[in-house]
Amino acid sequence: MRHRRLQRTLIAACGLGLAIAGSAGAATGTFVVKALSEPATAGLPVTGGLSDLVATSNARVMIPTGWRESRAAAGRLRFATTQNASCRYDLTYSVKSVLAPSQDASGYVLSKLPAASAQHLLDSGTRGGAAFRVVRRPGLGARVRLDALWAHVLTRRSDIAANGNTPWTEIRVTAISRAGSECHSGTWREALGPAIGDSLAVARTRLHFTRKR
Repeated sequence: MRHRRLQRTLIAACGLGLAIAGSAGAATGTFVVKALSEPATAGLPVTGGLSDLVATSNARVMIPTGWRESRAAAGRLRFATTQNASCRYDLTYSVKSVLAPSQDASGYVLSKLPAASAQHLLDSGTRGGAAFRVVRRPGLGARVRLDALWAHVLTRRSDIAANGNTPWTEIRVTAISRAGSECHSGTWREALGPAIGDSLAVARTRLHFTRKR
């Protein structure tokens, strides 16, 4: 499978801190590690001895070096990418901790990000306890919108879980073609969709405690 081959390569690269070659399914290039840190204002409350803290998600993703990064709000990453001379997309990555029932990660992302049809599902996969999906949203006229969701259980600590729910980390990606762009199906089905999937295939998260603000 394409993602299994990519995962082994990216995992090795993550351990070495190196950029690596892109997969055959996406545009050829290299990847770099980018970090996402959830703001404390959006964190989950903690009970017991750590009640003065909130639990947040720190995550990292692999981003193609060809994407041009721009300034973004806390907990977000923003990029612009050119698929061809007449097609440009703006992308936003965000990370969030949420409380939800304990379940299989594949079922979690399916319920939170369904596809309108099989043709609208551009990429999906699992690794360990994590899962991701990339879909195209219908009904935006001439503009193309892709959404992606990666999810993994953040922790099973009882002082963070509430009402029987489990803390999850969600990484969401939104890509929208710019007004006036002419983006044919190859730009999102064969290039951008798989590239977003590749960036999420080896995403990771870890628990972080921050004082309440």
